[in-house]
Amino acid sequence: MTHQPGWYPDPYDPRLVRWFDGEQWTQHSQPVQPPPSRKLSTGSIVLIVVGAILLLCAIVAMILGVVALVAFFANIAQGVVCGESPHYCT
Repeated sequence: MTHQPGWYPDPYDPRLVRWFDGEQWTQHSQPVQPPPSRKLSTGSIVLIVVGAILLLCAIVAMILGVVALVAFFANIAQGVVCGESPHYCT
């Protein structure tokens, strides 16, 4: 089994890559290059922020809707229990 010439992980030091000429390891080595960092584009950041704001607005709207429904049904229930005249309820 033969390998193509190229840079390979150094068999002697994992922090390095070493040039293999197709037959043997050479003296040429260099540090392992870290993978390039991935940066979000401005459009992606704007989309994430707008999405978060919309999600927050939806959550607040749902909470206010539930509070309004509870208050509405509490008023109906109070009217049924207390009757039409306010003097029945204190």
